[in-house]
Amino acid sequence: MATAVFLLTFAVVAVAHIPASALAVSLAGRVPGLVMANSLGTLWQGSAELALQSGPSAAGVLPGRLSWNLSPTLHGMDVVLDEEVQGASVSRLSGTIGWGKAHLNAGQAVLPAQLLMGLGAPFNTLRFEGALNVDWNALDWAYGAAAPESLLSMTVQANQLRSRLSPVAPLGSYILSAAWGPLGGRIDLETVSGPLMLSGQGTLTQGRLGFDGQATASDDMQPQLIGLLSILGKREGAITRLHY
Repeated sequence: MATAVFLLTFAVVAVAHIPASALAVSLAGRVPGLVMANSLGTLWQGSAELALQSGPSAAGVLPGRLSWNLSPTLHGMDVVLDEEVQGASVSRLSGTIGWGKAHLNAGQAVLPAQLLMGLGAPFNTLRFEGALNVDWNALDWAYGAAAPESLLSMTVQANQLRSRLSPVAPLGSYILSAAWGPLGGRIDLETVSGPLMLSGQGTLTQGRLGFDGQATASDDMQPQLIGLLSILGKREGAITRLHY
């Protein structure tokens, strides 16, 4: 009896003290492009640096640290993620990892535009700076499914974007609207204000994103923005074609 109690106690203590690095190892390879480094704490309550990576030279790193809390429940595991953005506001994401599917609660976040570098070219060259205000609705996703069960609606408002490659600052503010469901996804980009005007539409089919749009500059800023426009895409007169 004493041996059984000792083994049970040992198992409980061991599980309670699983290091946070175990989460990073578990996610590696399962979530493409997600990188967790310098983890601290335990599997249940810890923190790490987070980045999105599309290649060896493309990494969009979130400033600060991502903190998480995992709480076992009858329905699965409740998850709360907090991200401090350069000591300013806190972005929170919460949901439940169930036995057969996951649930994401509706929410919002403020993220740095530097995160776009993780998407690869041309964003890793342009090195955008500014703030991304993200809003999304609740979402249910069954494990093994290629798309969510419910329709995910997301709005990303990019405010006062700047680029280290351009003397023009800010370049502008933009809104990206996205919808993703069982039948696929769609994104729409429009310009709110600014000398650099961006627009376009895209689709998400079987995990592949295709986007077509255009970029133009206001007449008075055309000479200052011509270099940046050439990086964004193929020039056709005063219009730069965006195709990703």
